[in-house]
Amino acid sequence: CPDPVPLKPEYNRYYLSGQVWPAPNPAVAETHFWLAKPLPGGGRFLINASFPYGWDGGGRLLLHNGVDAAEPLGTPVLAAADGVVVVAQADMNAWYGWRCDWYGHLVVVEHDARWFGQPVYTLYGHVLNISVEVGQRVQQGEPVAEVGFGGAATAAHLHFEVRLGSNEFSSTRNPMLWIHPGETRGVIAGRLLDPEGRPWQGVTIHLLDENGDIAATTWSYLDDPLHYINPDEGLAENFVFSDVVPGDYTAYVELQDVIYRQPVTVTAGEVALLEVRTEPYRAPEP
Repeated sequence: CPDPVPLKPEYNRYYLSGQVWPAPNPAVAETHFWLAKPLPGGGRFLINASFPYGWDGGGRLLLHNGVDAAEPLGTPVLAAADGVVVVAQADMNAWYGWRCDWYGHLVVVEHDARWFGQPVYTLYGHVLNISVEVGQRVQQGEPVAEVGFGGAATAAHLHFEVRLGSNEFSSTRNPMLWIHPGETRGVIAGRLLDPEGRPWQGVTIHLLDENGDIAATTWSYLDDPLHYINPDEGLAENFVFSDVVPGDYTAYVELQDVIYRQPVTVTAGEVALLEVRTEPYRAPEP
């Protein structure tokens, strides 16, 4: 376990990175909605939209490496796809997250399907009553634990992560690009960049419907000194809108006193791609 416990870094909002963001890779850009909702009931996977992947809850929390779904204590937690359990334990004395005792109890499954040669893992955090053991095979939809709390969580919910390449806290990807959105919703994978391809971090992005009303709000990915947040290799996104009703929308961004509007059409069961290129950065006047 890390000693001393890591301190929460400062995250910069409305900040232009000095590093060029990865470009989309058409060779690996195919949709990978391999995973099913890890909770009962099927259909839509509803998450806390105020604390999405890559955001810190407006400065209150550490950068989020997954997504959270509020469910009653004891709700079954289900394997998102077929695979083998590689972790099923408490993490009081084990370092799987930001620090030890980060999840309380967790289950990690390494899935049978690989992504261009890389292993895919899903992590189920803050769980209780774990019902599987390391080495056990599980099938999609099979219970592995129950919704609980513990570690960094004081209220019952499921924390869900996708890890790609290795079972490391630094290897996460946005889960909403992996979980099937259901037959009545779609997903937007977006990029907010300057003309040189550098990402804007911590910027508020609104999704406006055809009436000009705000249908959803998200934020471009923040960064930290250890670069814990990662884009999809194919899509190279730095923000995501999930659980979007199919239709025509406009992404709305206000940045450095300039308003940007970019249309996007969402189709059920698919990922819509969106890119907003801003004007060059303007240094504040003294």
